[in-house]
Amino acid sequence: MGSLIKIEGKPLEKLIEVISNGIGTLYRPRAIRNEADAKAYEIKVLEKAKHEAIAEGKLIEAENLDRINERLVAKEIKRQNNIDDVVEVAINDISQTESVTETPIDQDWSTRFFDIVQDISDNEMKILWGKILAGEVKKPKSYSMRTLELLRNLSKEEADTFVKVAQYVLHQRDYFIFNGDDDKLSHLGLFYKDIARLTEIGLIQAGTFVHKEYKALLDKDLKIGIEYKDLVIIITLQGGRSISLPIYCLTTAGQELYQLIDISPKIEYVNAIGEYVKKNNVLIEYSKIISVNDNGEISYQTPTIKI
Repeated sequence: MGSLIKIEGKPLEKLIEVISNGIGTLYRPRAIRNEADAKAYEIKVLEKAKHEAIAEGKLIEAENLDRINERLVAKEIKRQNNIDDVVEVAINDISQTESVTETPIDQDWSTRFFDIVQDISDNEMKILWGKILAGEVKKPKSYSMRTLELLRNLSKEEADTFVKVAQYVLHQRDYFIFNGDDDKLSHLGLFYKDIARLTEIGLIQAGTFVHKEYKALLDKDLKIGIEYKDLVIIITLQGGRSISLPIYCLTTAGQELYQLIDISPKIEYVNAIGEYVKKNNVLIEYSKIISVNDNGEISYQTPTIKI
């Protein structure tokens, strides 16, 4: 990872404050630390090791103590580099934000976060953790401590599986995945084994026969908008008609982590949903989203594309 950008502005000030609270000392970004700072840090770690050995009443030969010191210094320097890498991601993310809420981040959350990330070595996982830190600074309570613990225990392979499955997540009140024609979904790369794995680790809710039910009143058509990243799938039910979509729902942790994933909508997936729904003789189309307001109302481009 490269050097950090210059620190300036309220969002970055808040980020540095959160980091300092989390690690228990004033944080100085890597780009503005110098060689003297690094040497002072090593000396501090060495002294800590010696004091711990003496406090425990251990009779350790000088040679062994030196080796222990070297190991502890190496470990702490690695941890500091891990923190710096995660912070770099957060700074690059939040530096694109003009302002953030002044609502403080929970002290326990900050402490738990940095206790975890100091031992994260994988670069791709560091990117996820950096995005979480930036997201929490922008909007406190976006990521629960339960989600932090789940991600802490997530393997690289499991994280990759979630990124793959997240490409099929839809949003309409809940975050969910269409569970229709298994053969077609498998052909698109969405396999039940991946769903089962994510269910086991707590990112997808348990339950095989979960459905989203929609029903139009007898005298009025019902139009449903389902978000698929920057697309909206529009389903129109004529008066009295109904549909039942089989789905897998994300857990709270799954929903929080989903916000970190870059999604590339798959039109083949939209078509698979359309073919399933059209069996009920309803109209289905899709379009690009223009905006979504605070009430969830979706504005989209016209004309729409019919399926």
